[in-house]
Amino acid sequence: MSSGLSTNSMYNREMQQVDNNLVVGVDLGGTNVRAAVVDCSTGEIVGRSNNISSCAMEGVESTCAQILCAIRDAISQTPFKLQDMSAIGIAVPGHILTDAGLVLSAPNFKDQWKNVHLAAPIEEALDVPVYLGNDANMAALGEHQFGIGRGTLNMIMITMGTGIGGGLILNGKLFLGSDGGAGEIGYMTINAGGRGGNSSFGSVEGETQADAIVERAARKIQAGRQTILAEKTGYDRFKLTPAMIAEAAQAGDATSIEVFQETGHYVGLCVANIVNLLNPEMVVIGGGISLARELLLGPVLHVAAACIPGSIMKNCRIVISQLGDNAGIMGAAALGAQESLNRPLATT
Repeated sequence: MSSGLSTNSMYNREMQQVDNNLVVGVDLGGTNVRAAVVDCSTGEIVGRSNNISSCAMEGVESTCAQILCAIRDAISQTPFKLQDMSAIGIAVPGHILTDAGLVLSAPNFKDQWKNVHLAAPIEEALDVPVYLGNDANMAALGEHQFGIGRGTLNMIMITMGTGIGGGLILNGKLFLGSDGGAGEIGYMTINAGGRGGNSSFGSVEGETQADAIVERAARKIQAGRQTILAEKTGYDRFKLTPAMIAEAAQAGDATSIEVFQETGHYVGLCVANIVNLLNPEMVVIGGGISLARELLLGPVLHVAAACIPGSIMKNCRIVISQLGDNAGIMGAAALGAQESLNRPLATT
């Protein structure tokens, strides 16, 4: 798989040749942390860790220890050593200052992690350069460098799961805004006064996150709609999951299909707003909910086509992620590769 990172250009430095293209990409979540060794010249994952707990509710030191475990585990699955890694990139769900290696805020972690220096202790423990990026931004970078967005100049990524995130690739570069906060697509209002989530009422996140999809299905069951979901859950809404609803929809369950049509309607409004504002070549929808694929994409395309001028719509592809769960890891690796080239050389 072509990476979009040229060995002859990006991996040459004026004063120092990078010896290899191996980078560890880490995807840190509120539940688990995963790591993989990536050859950024080919986009190949050459070794990956097992999923381990991120210990997100046990404090920064515990989470750092788990990150270190994941990194070492990934490297142990390869013929390489820690010293062979040119950098480590970490995708973090929060507001990140990449240049400072600082997590300004991470709502999914204990005490919401305010102004946490995460890169420094990892770098000190491993003696390898460490770089941080927001998880949705890293997913966007991963798709742009190694996935379906290769070759695009302007690409938008929407990540759909427990929450809704986004990343902006503009003029070929990841756009971070004034202090790393750009791309918070989940906070856009698309239905004023609608469902609330972790963000404002009627936001993209409030209407389309995993909990919103489950609530939408649960209300239909409670209203007496005929659906196989009732049988599968025994009318217990707490047993419902987006994956279960998608499976029922794929089996032809009309109520479940309707749930995804309604969800896709709101995602389509979000996509239309983004496309009308930024005129990208591509919008990529990723995250766990994107596994519903055409169930979600169909209504998204329908609404987007109705809300975007035809001359703009014809030059924009709206697609499902190619990298899936690997997007964040691949983007973190790309970040590590890119940022390590700009790191000041050590002086003696």
